[in-house]
Amino acid sequence: MLKKIAALVLSLALCLSLVSFAVAEDVPNLANTYYTYGYDVGFYVDYFFHFYDEIPGFGKVFYAGWVQNQASVNGTYEVIAEEREYACWPDRVTQTSAAEGDAIPTGTAPYTIVFYDLDGKEIDRCAFDGEHLYNDMANLSFQGCDKNMFTLEKDIENSKCDWKNEKVLEILNLSDEDELCELHLKLDGTYEDVVIMVVDGTYAMNEDKTVITLTPNSPDDFGAVVTRNEDGTYTYVSNDESLPEEERTVILREKKEAAPVYLLKGQIPVPGMDDTNADFICELYDDNTALLYAEFMGTKMPVDQGTYEIDMTTYSFNIHFETAGDLTTEGYAADMVLNYKADDVQPFGAIEQTLKFVTE
Repeated sequence: MLKKIAALVLSLALCLSLVSFAVAEDVPNLANTYYTYGYDVGFYVDYFFHFYDEIPGFGKVFYAGWVQNQASVNGTYEVIAEEREYACWPDRVTQTSAAEGDAIPTGTAPYTIVFYDLDGKEIDRCAFDGEHLYNDMANLSFQGCDKNMFTLEKDIENSKCDWKNEKVLEILNLSDEDELCELHLKLDGTYEDVVIMVVDGTYAMNEDKTVITLTPNSPDDFGAVVTRNEDGTYTYVSNDESLPEEERTVILREKKEAAPVYLLKGQIPVPGMDDTNADFICELYDDNTALLYAEFMGTKMPVDQGTYEIDMTTYSFNIHFETAGDLTTEGYAADMVLNYKADDVQPFGAIEQTLKFVTE
């Protein structure tokens, strides 16, 4: 009797396991797909999500581009078999022609997409049915595409959306001491290797991201394995065994870039998101360059840039912006402010904001 009960329990467990596996397999695979939305106002205004193939050890990566990539968001995502309600307009015409008081179309989709920033923090989630991504999200939208359906693009080569000009982030930039050898890892899962020969391809990581395996696109090129050392350096070892060991192995370091030494900070409204502000930051670097940007949900949107010098008689910063022109800070130390003004900086439009000097 006990044997029969044990067999029955085992059989049931196997069935449940198979059912769970089947459910997991039924979740749509978004790798290498685009979901787009747009409309014509004399020129085509586009918005799109691009879901990359999974980067082993890093995760499933997405890119969201708004209005010819003037603003963008990068992160990771997962699709879960969880129903979710939505409230979205099917297209621009329906939305703009709706009479006052007309209800926005609603429904329920069988899946949910969960979006995360690059630090693993959840940004937002939306309903999804394979054909449409229902973007009624509060934290992952933009002016002109809030509460709209994004449709699976079945002919991306002929799409009106500006998918060819994605701003792909670089997540790791390595070089040797002389900066003659370089390795660049990009968020779309590709790399550029200029260590021994010029090679491009795709990469994978182990679970703790300490070992990177480079696989070239061409069968005539050689890949490599890059290992992060305890001292923060990286050991690059080429797979080309015809080379002597000392030529195959190169020590790389994260490429040092100009570091910010002074910071001014304020806030700026996020276009298309009522009562929502982004951090408005001006960084002054140790090479006397200046960068002004808006930061929202871990994504930086460049606004202006230039150079600066310090006026030692007034202890103020004279900043020479490319767009806003020459501006000078007012006040001293904790009371110092920068009154930034520019007529038209897309996607923000006219800007007139005050940034305060950060003393900590």
